[in-house]
Amino acid sequence: MAGGECMDNSQNVSWKMITEMENHTRKLGVKRVIVVASMDDAGSSWVSHMKAVDIITSIPEDPQQQEYPGHNAIAIAYCKAAEMADTKLNSGSKARSAYQGEFGHPGGLIKQVQSGFNVTVFSGASGEQDVAIAKVGMDGYQKAR
Repeated sequence: MAGGECMDNSQNVSWKMITEMENHTRKLGVKRVIVVASMDDAGSSWVSHMKAVDIITSIPEDPQQQEYPGHNAIAIAYCKAAEMADTKLNSGSKARSAYQGEFGHPGGLIKQVQSGFNVTVFSGASGEQDVAIAKVGMDGYQKAR
């Protein structure tokens, strides 16, 4: 298989995973951001696809009571992915303290595959819902291949 065909198939698989995750978010009635990525064994070379499900930011009811005036789901999703790229563990594993720029939130899953690792992330719901949506994406990998 030529390199272009392999890349095309990888993109098709990623978008099928994202579609599965988006369908699940709609069933749960949640919104925000999906990230699907593949990376090499070291975690230093990776390709990701991101999709916003309706909205990407939210403002708490009382922003004066918060450290930050709102939440940016794209930033949080990629923080989860960055943690997993370094630890090779699901986000929020608490295997080590969060580094600056990370939050240690659950909602990202990582799985070793033949070519490195697959990562699925959702950011925007409760931690349990984020994990459930990420699992739908990871399960979708097997169906999409």
